[in-house]
Amino acid sequence: MPARGRKKHTARIPPGGLRWLIFTKQNRSRRNFPLLGILLLAVLGAVALPLLNSLVIYPAYTKILVGTFEDSARRLAVLTIPPSIKHTRLNATVLDTPRFLADVYRLETDFGLLKVRVFSPGGTILYSTDTQEIDSVESGPIFTDLVSKGRRYAHLGVLRSEPIRGQAVTIDTVAAFVPLMRGGAFLGAFELVFDVTRPKHNLDRFNAYATAGTFAISFCLLAAVLFLVRQEAAKEHSRLQAEKLREDVDQITRHDIKSPLLGMLNGITYLESFTNVDQEQQEMLNDMRHAANTGMDLINRSLDLYKMEAGNYDYAPADVDILSVCRRVVHDLSELARAKGVPVRTVYGEKPLAPEDVLSLSTEENLFYSVLANLVKNAIEASQSGETVDLRIRADKEFTVAVHNPAPVPEAVRANFFDKFATAGKRTGTGLGTYSARLMVEVMGGRIHMHSSEEDGTTVAVALPL
Repeated sequence: MPARGRKKHTARIPPGGLRWLIFTKQNRSRRNFPLLGILLLAVLGAVALPLLNSLVIYPAYTKILVGTFEDSARRLAVLTIPPSIKHTRLNATVLDTPRFLADVYRLETDFGLLKVRVFSPGGTILYSTDTQEIDSVESGPIFTDLVSKGRRYAHLGVLRSEPIRGQAVTIDTVAAFVPLMRGGAFLGAFELVFDVTRPKHNLDRFNAYATAGTFAISFCLLAAVLFLVRQEAAKEHSRLQAEKLREDVDQITRHDIKSPLLGMLNGITYLESFTNVDQEQQEMLNDMRHAANTGMDLINRSLDLYKMEAGNYDYAPADVDILSVCRRVVHDLSELARAKGVPVRTVYGEKPLAPEDVLSLSTEENLFYSVLANLVKNAIEASQSGETVDLRIRADKEFTVAVHNPAPVPEAVRANFFDKFATAGKRTGTGLGTYSARLMVEVMGGRIHMHSSEEDGTTVAVALPL
């Protein structure tokens, strides 16, 4: 591959940190979904239940009330007409009988009717409780378009009496028109007006109680949900404060730990430069320097991870012999592999990786080394003695390295394998290894994924652009 010049890229919004933040916010939103759903239902209930009662339930009961008196009017009209004229067109001569007048009087007194009117087929008022209306003609659309065509009609109304001692009496009424039919012929009609003040008052009182009850239940539910949401908001605020405090403590701790390590390295350098040390003392100083450098590397790496999460990590790729890095990882972990009895087999393409194989890739060497070393170390530690860890390397349209071991990942952590603090089966595991690997791979512009099953074992693959 052609060599590339060193370029410095600032990961202002690193995919790993951003994805983790989005994932965390999504989890919080999922936890809040039940409360938000109940809150929405409470608000809808507080608005919808009273409207439902006023716009649907109350009109339905009113319709039942009017329908009840309409049926009563039909039965009374049929009983009022004498059998001798039951199938005769109504006119003044037909109704001028003592039996009819007596039946109408009984309707008004026994059933408490406020008004009775009898119509001829042409709309002429043949009889009315109000004698001034007799012989006048009813020409309204209700009579001509409905009643004269054989359809019953009833409606709710109000009558107001003349003021008595300065106060008028209001009476609720149901006026019902009952057509008399013979086959398809219209013989005439009755209009009966009922006093429904008491049942209407009871219905209004029931509606008022029902509306007040729905308001009370809805607002009690709304208050309870608001209380729970407020508690949840307080918990979220406390958690965010705790996270901020933890981040501050982490930064202070890293800084404070680096100071004594730097002092140790300076002391080792001083002893080597200005004192005479024998072979054994030199080996001890070398071990101390190695331990101090390892501690500094760990602190610096944790700082890098923090920068990746915060979005200000400076990614500086350079041309790297990526196969040499792979060989170095296997070599550095050979002692662990021998102690576990787990050989590591490295394949490049279709053949074992050879010392002379070279592949140039523009990336950050330390990042790639950390990712691969982490994955191979995890695979060795998860394997049993006698099993083999495979490192498969390919360079086609992109560079891929896959680490396979026969042991499956526990089902409990498969779904969140790359999440922060996700771990299982390791007493000393922190759950940061695969999480940091994911952050680093995404900063390098690559992808990482895992496949695990009881039959196939576990494969973690990293893909980087060539």
